[in-house]
Amino acid sequence: MFDPHDIGSEERNILRAAMEAPLVDRDPTTVALCLRLCGRRLLQRAGAAAQANGWHGSPHAFVLTREGWAYMKAERRRAPIRRAG
Repeated sequence: MFDPHDIGSEERNILRAAMEAPLVDRDPTTVALCLRLCGRRLLQRAGAAAQANGWHGSPHAFVLTREGWAYMKAERRRAPIRRAG
């Protein structure tokens, strides 16, 4: 796992943006940060599962995972992080 304090301000901003809507930005810097967050299991690619559930956006978009939602909720409350799964 990771230490929540290792997440930088740019990554926090990306997670906040992912709470609003799936991230479809193709800027190489943003994609690199999204992939780093995917490695920490805070983001994931939307993929075919999202399309099967009725989402008609890009399958290459990034969305929050359960752990990503738990991280953002804990940060909002300043509470300890609950681990998903």
